[in-house]
Amino acid sequence: MRMKKIMALFLTAAMAAGVLSGCGGGNSQTTDNTSADGTSSVETTSAVKNGKDGRTTIRFAWWGGQERADLTNEAVKLFMEKNPDIEVETSFYPWDSYWENLSVASTANNIPDVYQGYIGSGDFQQFMDDGIVEPLDSYAESGLIDLSSISENLIAEGQVDGKLYGLPFGVNTRAMLVAPDIYEKAGLTIPENGYESWEALEADLPKLKEATGKYAAADFLMMEGDVFKYYCRQQGESVYAPEGDSLINFSKDTFNNFYGMKLKWAGEGLIPPYDVSQAENGPEDSSIVKGETAVNIIPASQYANFANAANKELRMILLPGSTSGKATMVPASLHLCMSSKSENKEAAAKLIDFLINDVEANKIMKAERGMPASDKVRESMESTFDENQKKVSAIVDQAVEYSSANDRPSMAGSSKIQKLLAEYEERMMYQDITPDEAYDELVEAAKLN
Repeated sequence: MRMKKIMALFLTAAMAAGVLSGCGGGNSQTTDNTSADGTSSVETTSAVKNGKDGRTTIRFAWWGGQERADLTNEAVKLFMEKNPDIEVETSFYPWDSYWENLSVASTANNIPDVYQGYIGSGDFQQFMDDGIVEPLDSYAESGLIDLSSISENLIAEGQVDGKLYGLPFGVNTRAMLVAPDIYEKAGLTIPENGYESWEALEADLPKLKEATGKYAAADFLMMEGDVFKYYCRQQGESVYAPEGDSLINFSKDTFNNFYGMKLKWAGEGLIPPYDVSQAENGPEDSSIVKGETAVNIIPASQYANFANAANKELRMILLPGSTSGKATMVPASLHLCMSSKSENKEAAAKLIDFLINDVEANKIMKAERGMPASDKVRESMESTFDENQKKVSAIVDQAVEYSSANDRPSMAGSSKIQKLLAEYEERMMYQDITPDEAYDELVEAAKLN
């Protein structure tokens, strides 16, 4: 894990100036180039970049894999066809290096004009703290960005202190992914509405482990991926505090119970060792795809990637305990944001509006980031959904029945808590610190007064 972070930071320093600013040169055509590290750039001639033909150049960055890059670049090309006065350079990164690259780019005053973010997350808070996220209210008021078919709840998720900083690029929920063939081999029945509790899931894990001959479940009990956030919501708490004298809003009992469960499962071999889980790289490399586990928790929008990679039936059900409360979230899958440092904000606003509201573009992107946030776009696409997309739509609709509003945005400074949570999680899994000790240190670090 530490070596992985060191390598990511090394690559970040080497590439931030070149990659996030767009690659130079090329031929007279706009071309999609993908490098070995997963970075893509829609390149143009140097004449275009220098503005000699009168076109405006903006940059757009996101996290995700190759499929997302291919679909997004195709949609971006459509945008440029419809807006011939604007050239868009693109880049993408895996999730585990995206924030590091974006952070270095922002430090170098080189952040892309438009980029994926997530308002309210610890990863994103540093950019809010640094004042490099542009409020979008004026662009909506002027009509450059159309909000008419986006629900008020989704718009509210992107607001902080009354200002709109991000717009939903899709609607998503977390779902439990299960392998029916392994359940059948274990003699178990998949609960139609999800497990009634975490304890009920735990009771099935030993039989699933025996059926796989390896493990029972992927290590989805982690701070990243919203599972800890969901667990906190089940207790009426949240990971980050929206106000007050502490940056955290979860109790010692909640923290100890969650990580106690994780440590127990690891100790019994029900989940892979921590270093094995951290080494997984995308759906194709996941334990459930390789038949080593029968259970995982994923963003529902990623279902097709897992199902196609597994080449067998996989099903989605609600998270444990969903039907007994309103802890489930059906939020924006991520947000589209604009850099406050952008020199071409009108062009950036046009790209954001296009990606959210253009029906043809969303058909190209195939709801890979989640169901379209625009009601009009979603309705226009329903007849074109394939079987995988219909399954995603169905689990999102089911989750809505047991959902409540997303947590309020966290306060400035919560990014340091997000980093500490990740560090303490690693130390707990390597038995370098106990959950009890980790919580006490977190409380001290989270104090504001």
